[in-house]
Amino acid sequence: MNITREQGRIWLEKLKNYWGNKESENASLLFKETTFYQETPFVKPYTTYNEIKEEWKNIENQEIKKIEFSILAIEKNTMIVHWNFENNTTILDGIYEIKFNKDMECIYFKSWEMENKE
Repeated sequence: MNITREQGRIWLEKLKNYWGNKESENASLLFKETTFYQETPFVKPYTTYNEIKEEWKNIENQEIKKIEFSILAIEKNTMIVHWNFENNTTILDGIYEIKFNKDMECIYFKSWEMENKE
């Protein structure tokens, strides 16, 4: 399966809107078929939808100032994305590796992030 840049952009736009509007239920549904979900390589990955759904509940209490995504590369079913997140106390900068199935559902999600102290 080869995803297009437009398909990737649409998926990321949904993620950004759900996250920015603190719609944890809708955001977590983007990961309904995900069997590997890791927000940082320093924590154990989630492997069930219920674990991922619980993690996304954390956005309900976030004071979100900015969420930005930029697609860096796409090859077959894998998309590499640069992202930025800012709230009242933290600025995060990171990379996502996202893999999709033939129905454009996320099946693998890995994030690397670091705090930007500028």
